[in-house]
Amino acid sequence: MNSTNPMTTSELETQVYELAMQIWDRLKDLILAPIENHNMLWIAVPLLAATIFITLYFGRYKKEELGWNTAFGNTMIFLFVAINLIKEMYQQGGSLENLYDNELYFSITVGLAGCGLLLMFITYFHLMPKKLAFFLFSAPPINVTIYMVMAVVYADVIPDNITILAGVVFLLGIIILTKAIRALISLLGLSYVIPLEDLQLPDDIAKKLRKLDDLELDKMDQEVKKRGIWGK
Repeated sequence: MNSTNPMTTSELETQVYELAMQIWDRLKDLILAPIENHNMLWIAVPLLAATIFITLYFGRYKKEELGWNTAFGNTMIFLFVAINLIKEMYQQGGSLENLYDNELYFSITVGLAGCGLLLMFITYFHLMPKKLAFFLFSAPPINVTIYMVMAVVYADVIPDNITILAGVVFLLGIIILTKAIRALISLLGLSYVIPLEDLQLPDDIAKKLRKLDDLELDKMDQEVKKRGIWGK
């Protein structure tokens, strides 16, 4: 029979703890990056503001969804950031040779531009399932990715696997925060659903939607009666 080696378990726990502490330290580096380099504030503040306002909007109009056009526009941000990096390196060295000489910046710039073009192609031709695309190209994932890139470039955060894991934790925290804000908006009764009559849809489509609403209400009515909530 094989017995569990206590030392092996202890070593594993130690490695997990050390990894967690490394991720925590790197997460603090990411969060404090704008304080370490004030130039990053010009990018961090708009990203934060955009994420907050988008969260408030979809918290109020919770029946609306992102839309392919908005997802396409969000993917273009990668191109804008790549252009911003080229400008930054040009200003630092006075020529574009400074960009070529810095392998890290050059790799990041090319990667961002290539990623932007690829994602634009995917969203333009709707080559991804809608729900997955609307999540990946929504404000939190896009803005957190851009924020991490800027932290590496402006605040010299080390670009390694620990930073990637810290970025995932950062993203999960942002998603949880946005969900909490939307839930609070709903709890306070500030959510708003646009009435069907205000959508100004063609008559045939409006009739179909009304019919679907009626069928849904009938199903809910029958379900409630089955459970005996309304009595016999």
